[in-house]
Amino acid sequence: MEKIECKACSATVDKSIEFCSSCGEWLGLSIKDIENSDNKKEPQISRRVRPPEELLSLPLSNYGATSLPTRNEVPGIRAVFFLAIIIPLIAAASYYYNQNIAEEVIEEIQVVEQSTTTSSSTTVQSLLQLQYPFSCSASSNLGDGWSCEKIYDDEPSSWQDNGSECADATLEFTFSKDIYFQFLTYENIEDSKSFKRNFKPRDILITSEEEGFSIEYELENQNTSSQWIDLNTSSSVITIQILSAYPGEEVNGAEPFLECSIQEITFYGRG
Repeated sequence: MEKIECKACSATVDKSIEFCSSCGEWLGLSIKDIENSDNKKEPQISRRVRPPEELLSLPLSNYGATSLPTRNEVPGIRAVFFLAIIIPLIAAASYYYNQNIAEEVIEEIQVVEQSTTTSSSTTVQSLLQLQYPFSCSASSNLGDGWSCEKIYDDEPSSWQDNGSECADATLEFTFSKDIYFQFLTYENIEDSKSFKRNFKPRDILITSEEEGFSIEYELENQNTSSQWIDLNTSSSVITIQILSAYPGEEVNGAEPFLECSIQEITFYGRG
C-alpha cells in the first residue's frame, strides 16, 4: 500500500486514510484524487419542461391582473414641479396682502355709488382720500416742538403732553368742512427706545359732531405697524380723549419718561 508523510508530525501513514494515525491531522486530497473522484460520479441528466403554449397569449385582464395605468393617469414631473412652485407663491401673496391691506386702502380709491330715479339713472362719484385737519388743539403740549400739529405732518416727530402721563389728555382735530370719515390709522413712536420710555395711549374715546356717535377703542402696545379704527361718521371735528395709558419703562438704566406721546394719526374719508 502506498505511503505518505504527514505534514504536521512527519509520521509515515497509509495514503488511503483521511486523518493522520499519529497526530490526527487531516491529510487532505491531491488534485489528482479530486479529479478521479469526480470522474467516478454518475452524469446527471437535466430535463427541460416545455411551457404551455397559451401562456400570456390572452389579455392581462383574462388572468385577473390590473391593467397598467396610462400616461394621463400618472402625474407628470412637470405637474409636481408646478405645484411645488405655485403653492409657496400663493402663500407669500396672501401674507403680503394681509400685511399691506391698510396701505392699499390708503391709496386713492374711486368709489362709484349709483342711485336710480323713476326717469333716469345717475352716477355720483366720490373719492376716498387722506383728509388733513385745518387745525388742532391739545389739553397740553411739552412745547412747540411737540405740538399736536406733529401728529399729522407725515414725519417721525410726535406730540407729547407736558408730563401728565396721558392723564385726562384730549386732542381735537378741526377740518375745513364736513367730511364723511371712513377710518383713521394710529401710530406709536417709531424709535424703539423712545417708544418704551414714553407713556402711550391705551383706551381712547372718539367722538364727532354727529349726535350719538362715539367709539371706545383699546390700542395695542406696539409700534411695528399702523392700527386701523373704523369711524363711519360725518363731521368737521373729531375729538380723541385718552382714558388710560401704557406706562413708560426703564431702558438700559435710563428712567422712563412721564410724557404721553403719539407719532401719527391719519384720517381717511370723502368730502
